Amino acid sequence: MRSLSEAPDLFAMAGALANLLGAPVTIEDHDARVLAYSDGQMSADQARTATILGRQVPPEYREALRAAGVYRRISTQDGVVYADLADAGMKPRAVVGIRAGDELLGSIWALVPAELSAAQEKDLLEAVPIVADALLRNRARDDRAGEQVAALLEGGADAEAAAARLGLAGRLTVLAVATTTDAARVDRTAGALTLRLAASATRPVSAVLDGVLYVVVTAEADAVHRIVADFLRRGGDGGQLVAGIGRTVPGPAHAHRSRSDADNIVRMLAGRGSAGVALPIQDAFVDVVTARVADVIEAEDLGGYGPLAALERFDAERGTELVKTARAYLARGGDVSAAAADLTVHPNTLRNRLRKALEAVGVDFDDADTRLALMLQLKAAALADRTARRGERWPPRQ
Repeated sequence: MRSLSEAPDLFAMAGALANLLGAPVTIEDHDARVLAYSDGQMSADQARTATILGRQVPPEYREALRAAGVYRRISTQDGVVYADLADAGMKPRAVVGIRAGDELLGSIWALVPAELSAAQEKDLLEAVPIVADALLRNRARDDRAGEQVAALLEGGADAEAAAARLGLAGRLTVLAVATTTDAARVDRTAGALTLRLAASATRPVSAVLDGVLYVVVTAEADAVHRIVADFLRRGGDGGQLVAGIGRTVPGPAHAHRSRSDADNIVRMLAGRGSAGVALPIQDAFVDVVTARVADVIEAEDLGGYGPLAALERFDAERGTELVKTARAYLARGGDVSAAAADLTVHPNTLRNRLRKALEAVGVDFDDADTRLALMLQLKAAALADRTARRGERWPPRQ
């Protein structure tokens, strides 16, 4: 039998340790996310099954363990901790914390029918520094991978070099996942979602950058959308996330374009307060274009120009409601009666306002270019207003 120290990765270590203990094993990080697990989990309880399926201990079981003081004991004790929470539907467990100095890196959990023998406890404790070393090496590798993913997302020649180091080639799609409620949700979801994509042969590489999870996959956008939408529908932390799937680009040099799409979709969904939603570029095209228009208007300081600015100035000077009228009229596709009903005014009142906009301000609602400019400006202003209400520019723009 191969020893634990010979196991090349965390899954192999979990399997080797399960053989030593005669019990199914999971290795978890400090946030109760499953990093690896052994075979033989079919005999486990519902808590373990749900943990492996969701790649994290479900909230109700985390709370039961916390209330019983199990997590506190893991963080403060060097020896094996036993947890027997039959009232919570959990079979007995032997647990040991994984540390690097004073830092708790994670824990090893073995589902045991009774307390371990002295020899088995020794095996479990001797596994701790080996697993700790593997976790630290994984962290260092993830940090390096994160730097490469960041370079890849910038596109250009540096992206080509980063993709080669990451083992990626050919057509790529960028996925962005974020939340405005709890940044920790993104970190908790990263591993589970990346594994789900990996299971679908999409060759994902991922990194959390400025609170946004970016996953670059060698798959078409529609396939990525199906996987991510299913992941979010299954609930858990996914129900609090928003995801944007950018266009599929021909190679790493163009990855920045897919990333820009994904960023703008997430920005739009977050601004709307959406949750549990994943949208591909083809379903969010107008919003992505609007977001880019809003960026141009802001970056080029064009907010004081165009038909919307003219209507806003007239309203401010005369106390009129031309902007409100324009928004209702355009939203109704030029249907005067419907727009008037929305504003609770007589259709003739609305017609008079439109006439005043032309005569006093020069805004002609019969002109197609004017209507297009107004619609873009109104949508861009609404997006900027939602972002301002959240008090930040989010997610980060490259």
